[in-house]
Amino acid sequence: MPASSQRNREFRYAATLSGVIALRMMGLFLILPVFMVLAVDVPGYTPQMAGLAVGIYGLTQAALQQPFGWLSDRFGRKPVMLLGLALFAAGGALAATADSMAALVMGRALQGCGAIAGVAMALAADVTRPERRSVVMAVIGMGIGASFLVSMMISVPVATVLGLGGMFWLTAAFAVAGILMVGFLPSAPRLVEEPVAEQLPDMKPVWILALSVFLLHAVMTLLFVVFPPMLVERFGLALHSHWKIYVPTMLLSVLVVFPALRRIGSSLSEHRFLPAAFLALAAAMLLMPFSAPWLALGAVVVLYFLGFNLLEAAMPAVLSRVTGSRGRGRKMGVYSTFQFLGAFLGGVAGGWLLAGFGSEMALIAAGAVCLLWGIVFHRLSKSFFPTGVKS
Repeated sequence: MPASSQRNREFRYAATLSGVIALRMMGLFLILPVFMVLAVDVPGYTPQMAGLAVGIYGLTQAALQQPFGWLSDRFGRKPVMLLGLALFAAGGALAATADSMAALVMGRALQGCGAIAGVAMALAADVTRPERRSVVMAVIGMGIGASFLVSMMISVPVATVLGLGGMFWLTAAFAVAGILMVGFLPSAPRLVEEPVAEQLPDMKPVWILALSVFLLHAVMTLLFVVFPPMLVERFGLALHSHWKIYVPTMLLSVLVVFPALRRIGSSLSEHRFLPAAFLALAAAMLLMPFSAPWLALGAVVVLYFLGFNLLEAAMPAVLSRVTGSRGRGRKMGVYSTFQFLGAFLGGVAGGWLLAGFGSEMALIAAGAVCLLWGIVFHRLSKSFFPTGVKS
């Protein structure tokens, strides 16, 4: 295939998959900021049931990432993605029409059954040349970041107009739009895999990266549990104004991360930049409780998003490169399973630490864990991500 045609195909897949995953994630992000408030009016409401409705989504996501990966290896990526999006849409419809908290929990569980994250990443890796893979994964990662930014800004106004049921109908509509986008993707053969994948152990890099994404999303979820109350209590910033912190700092970090990813994609230096990104997270979390002036707080939040966005965009590309095409769907499924488990357990730990020890101690504990993993990751990655190999 001519290089220009290959680039066009890669761009089309990257743009489409980024859009599908962004719509899918927006269906999640739109609900989170308003759910605990609006669910009070649902018959059978208790805080425990509302918490279960939030958490069960992550549990079913984690439980089905690996089976969906296996199915995609056996029957193809597109059919499994279409199935997952259909389940998410059905779950949204069930939640939208729920007349009790029990039915709402069932709808959320069904939404979580649409576990397409690992399959989508595997499809992106299948049709992308190794030297372009980091950029394609970065585009997908930025689509997720953009969906988060947009969701944080429009969630409350949309909920005011549509109510909780209307919000779930909207998430179902997002899934239907994703089905149409995937349906129009052309079929494409998998590219011949790069030799470097055959030189590396089969599952050890997968487990290292899976543990890394587990910690990354556990810390991210913990941050959004404990940081907003700290903004209100310590800085007097009302909830509807929190976007003034998140949006500028995240956009600034993206402007730095994207050029960095292009450089990373040209040399196999995972043993240096991945642990360094975790150390950046550790520094941000450890400094956050002591960042009193607004400028200092903004700088620390930028540092956090630099580390987070770099890891979020780079690790799927690293995983696709070091594991090879054989069983890629299952391996991406392992990775995504740990990702959602981390998000679920991070929320639980964040709530427990916030109630028992306060936001400052929660952030310090998370920072200490990131510091420890950054050191351990550096030692482990020397063995599994050899230097001097072109990607």
